[in-house]
Amino acid sequence: MEAFNKKSVAVIAKNAEWSFLYARDVLHAPFPLGEAAISRNSCYSFAYALNVLKAPFPLGEDAIARSAEWSCKYAKNVLKAPWPEGEAAIAKDAGYSYIYAKEVLKKPWPEGEVAIATKASCSYFYATEVLEAPFKLGEKLIAKSPAYYKIYKKLFPRPTFFTY
Repeated sequence: MEAFNKKSVAVIAKNAEWSFLYARDVLHAPFPLGEAAISRNSCYSFAYALNVLKAPFPLGEDAIARSAEWSCKYAKNVLKAPWPEGEAAIAKDAGYSYIYAKEVLKKPWPEGEVAIATKASCSYFYATEVLEAPFKLGEKLIAKSPAYYKIYKKLFPRPTFFTY
């Protein structure tokens, strides 16, 4: 007896989560009938590409590109390369802008710096791990964080926010 009849599969195919799980855990292969549902969800589009296709999922890229988190993870873990289509969303998020610069681009990313500068931790790590130089845009927030500021001023003795 078949575990899933045609009617059950048709119901599964209408739901992104169920379609992804069916492909990953039951079929251990792509599930073309469920790809339309999967493609409307950024999280499941990323997961389907990473865990089922083990390759890009073009049908889901519009949904992925609307999310900073999934765009960054898609570029890093699936494409293993920069992904311009997701950069607009990534550039709005401090944490994912920093991660994208550090782990995907492996170089400074001016497009994400305004967002990065909104968080002391991201500013500090962007300066120390990406720029390896002072990050003027983020220094005011770094200065308000005693833990980061103490180390930052040792690494960069003459921060640009100081007047001598």
